[in-house]
Amino acid sequence: MLWKSVEDESLSLEWNWLQNIALFIVISNVFMPFFAALLALEVLIRRGWQAIATPVNQAYFWLSLWMIFTTLIAFNPAIAAGGLANFLPYFLLAASTSYIVRTPKQFIHFLWLLVISSILISAFGILQAIINRPDWIFPKVIFDSYPIPMGFSPDHRIQSFFGHFNETAIYLLMILPIAFHFAVGKVKSISKTQRILASIALGLGICVLIMTGSRNAWGLAIIGSVLLSIYYRQWKLLTGFGLLLLGIGWAVFGQKFGLGGEALRSLLPQGFVNRLLSTVDPQMGDYASTADRLNAWKFALSLISQHPFQGWGLRNFAGVAQSMGYDLRGLPHEHNLFLAIAVGSGIPALLGFLAITGWTIWKAIKTEIIKETEEMVVVVAISIVLFLCSCWLDLVLYEPRISMLLWYMLGCLDGMATPFPVKK
Repeated sequence: MLWKSVEDESLSLEWNWLQNIALFIVISNVFMPFFAALLALEVLIRRGWQAIATPVNQAYFWLSLWMIFTTLIAFNPAIAAGGLANFLPYFLLAASTSYIVRTPKQFIHFLWLLVISSILISAFGILQAIINRPDWIFPKVIFDSYPIPMGFSPDHRIQSFFGHFNETAIYLLMILPIAFHFAVGKVKSISKTQRILASIALGLGICVLIMTGSRNAWGLAIIGSVLLSIYYRQWKLLTGFGLLLLGIGWAVFGQKFGLGGEALRSLLPQGFVNRLLSTVDPQMGDYASTADRLNAWKFALSLISQHPFQGWGLRNFAGVAQSMGYDLRGLPHEHNLFLAIAVGSGIPALLGFLAITGWTIWKAIKTEIIKETEEMVVVVAISIVLFLCSCWLDLVLYEPRISMLLWYMLGCLDGMATPFPVKK
């Protein structure tokens, strides 16, 4: 058994297919998942389960069986069956990706295509900001799911190609560390032109991330910057981020807690200050989103305590609340991925999800292949961790393109870290 060092020529069709998906993944949340599903099925049918049954993929299989079991005994099995679509197809997507992406060269190129595709999100978001005519609606037929206004929302936020501002923000949040790694020259195997394009993607992505108005993503972007600074051992940069974070915190929250900071606050955009302050200030209108989340989490914990083992069925949260007369204040789900899995399929499913994700990352980081990827394995791990952190405050995994991005990354890590017999 040797580490993969060359691409398998027999997978050229699948590899080219996967590259095209990576390049155009952001265009549609209907068509691109469809093409990704076709590829996953093609790999499964043509190659067979045994070919892709790595230990990690076998764990996905057993988790799938558990989720199917909890669906059969769910509060509403029909709704729970629909909830399976948010997990099972993506488990297969990760498994098929781990079979296709076998070398550091493929891994780096695939990630670069994802970074380039993010330019479409950012450019369209900036175009929305420039036009700023929210009454103009981008043709729905392009996305086949929801209308896209060509301008800022009433609360001055941009959503780009996605159905919600937070979805745009989290997608970009996962891409930006990778773009940064390319842009600062850490990957020597790419051309100067590719590095310039990555820099453009980074700059545009940061601009649109700010314009989404996602407080969750803003905070995690700073955390991601800190993690990268620590990994690069850039202590001056780390100190700068630390001072920036302390300064923003003092300017936004200092006055509320009697610590001053008014002069520094005057230097920050008022809209930015208000978005952050409303997180903890009940007197501000946006605090309702915080209060509603706390209300939903309280009910979710109550449901988990009642059915800790089998759960209530995926996507059954709102239905159970209605049957019990509990007011979710308009929230359609738990706004927390971990609570959603535990409520839907029980604590065993949550532990399984966390174990598989952690195992995949740990296995990739511990292998010698990390050097051949020019440290990109660690950067992808940081992107996944940032996504998981975002899941404490929101539930964006139901957006297909974000799910695809997550399990593509996990599939690539598993494929890179799994040895295979070299053909002679």
